[in-house]
Amino acid sequence: MKFQKIISVAVFFAACALTFSTPAVSDEMLADLRASGGRVEFTYKSGEKFLFALTPDRPLSKIAATTWTKSNPKFSTENLFLVKKSELSGETTIQAVSKIVRSISKMKGLEYYSNGDEKWETLYHKASVIKSPKDKTTLPDDTEGSADGKNLFCLLEDNSFGDCIYRVSYKETEDEVCACFENAAAFKVGPITAVKTGNLHINLSVTDIGEEFLVYMVVRAQYPSLPFLENRMTRSFNARVEAMFNWFKKSFAQKSEEV
Repeated sequence: MKFQKIISVAVFFAACALTFSTPAVSDEMLADLRASGGRVEFTYKSGEKFLFALTPDRPLSKIAATTWTKSNPKFSTENLFLVKKSELSGETTIQAVSKIVRSISKMKGLEYYSNGDEKWETLYHKASVIKSPKDKTTLPDDTEGSADGKNLFCLLEDNSFGDCIYRVSYKETEDEVCACFENAAAFKVGPITAVKTGNLHINLSVTDIGEEFLVYMVVRAQYPSLPFLENRMTRSFNARVEAMFNWFKKSFAQKSEEV
């Protein structure tokens, strides 16, 4: 009996060691990332089944990829970035990343490149944590301690949609953090409801893999089948991926300057 217990314990620890030694992405994916300048993108056709083509093999990245539980949406895109820590300023730990992704107010002034106008535009003219969708009282950024299990509402004054309210949920482990944005109010384009409540998910996970960070972004959205609207929405959501990734990288320099 004692021998059986010893064997069981040994098997348990061996399984744990195997689990934690599993790479977040394959060697082939790392090679693709490095060959492509640090980014791989997979965009799905309207209504196409989501394949989890770029999702890192880590619990929080899998959460970021699976918050959408409705039918296949109009728009889905996965982006995977590889960021060398040597290219960043200041502290490069998951704890530092955790503070950055909770610094909602720092999203104010975030820029994106407008392909339609062929110029840089401000994506968010205002950015703040608020009490609730009904009470828009501004609150300070919640950056103390761990992000794990924290939830908040934020208001982002969007260049395309005006005031947008999101519910943001966070998870954090020793080597990973994720932030999941879901619209908590409808978006309008003129008189048209472009995105109903809950029909836009913009999710981000960051995984520490040693000398580098893997930044995984997945955006999924449902909106009406109107040709003029679909083109606009596709450009808009792709712009958000670029802008949020740039916000992540630039925030290290800003954090360093504040210290």
